[in-house]
Amino acid sequence: MQLTRTLGHALDVAADQHHLLATSDLTNLGLDRKQVAALCHDDVLERIVRGLYRIAGTRSPLQDIAAAVSRHASAAASHVSGLFVHGCEVEPPERPRLTLPIGSTGHTSLGVLHRSPLDRIDVTRRHGIPVTTLARSIVDASADLSTAELHDVVAAAFTARRTTLPLVQQAAERVEAGPGRIGLGRLRQVLAGWADPIRPDSIAEATVFRRIAGFGLPRPTTQHDIHATDGTFVARVDLAWVDRRVAREYDSDGYHPPPKVEADERRRRAIEAAGWSVDVVHRGHLQPSREDWLRQLRRELGAATRRAG
Repeated sequence: MQLTRTLGHALDVAADQHHLLATSDLTNLGLDRKQVAALCHDDVLERIVRGLYRIAGTRSPLQDIAAAVSRHASAAASHVSGLFVHGCEVEPPERPRLTLPIGSTGHTSLGVLHRSPLDRIDVTRRHGIPVTTLARSIVDASADLSTAELHDVVAAAFTARRTTLPLVQQAAERVEAGPGRIGLGRLRQVLAGWADPIRPDSIAEATVFRRIAGFGLPRPTTQHDIHATDGTFVARVDLAWVDRRVAREYDSDGYHPPPKVEADERRRRAIEAAGWSVDVVHRGHLQPSREDWLRQLRRELGAATRRAG
């Protein structure tokens, strides 16, 4: 009966720490080595490494990260593991990635250790796990993700306002100040698309094209001049499907004063009067989960095709 009650207490303790139990937890609960061995034999507990156990059948990627971090007092989940802890849509690595401050000692069989400048401002906690901030995790993960994967992570983080361009840039500067750090060229390339509004020949524009093509839609013509039926110039649009008279304009997502709003509306009416349909593409549309604008574009292109037929 006493062992049953003790096991119940152990389950309660484990529930608050990703179903993990250190030997010290078990000892504090009154379990001796023989009892712990019996619980392992009965498939109640699973031994991970010396001094660390999990409740049997509870293994998960988040638990693996928590277990690896628990072995080092100064460690934080980082790189792609950090992104995963923050809830980003990434595939967690088979072996968790951890970062320790430069000069730290130790090793682990539970993950991959990195030693890097680790300012206190770059570490937080999420799900009870010490983890580098989302901005810092993006910086470190840039060495492991493809450009497309990195762009999707950055787009999701920025458009959801979970971090900002300045915070990522500042985290990158702190990292680069450390010795032996490789360049962050891929990250700079992706961030460049967020430093200015979507514009022709920008990285952000390339992302728009990639999303359009990935949705199975035809590639548009860029910087197309629209004329009225009498040949009068109406406007130059950023993206055009000329044969279907469908256009898209880039929007900076910034504040527009009333005069600018009124001018944009007059321009829009003029384009529509010339027989075109037109809408805007803005930064929010770069978020991987946003497909509403692509579905709308597909409907417009399909409708234009039917009218032409």
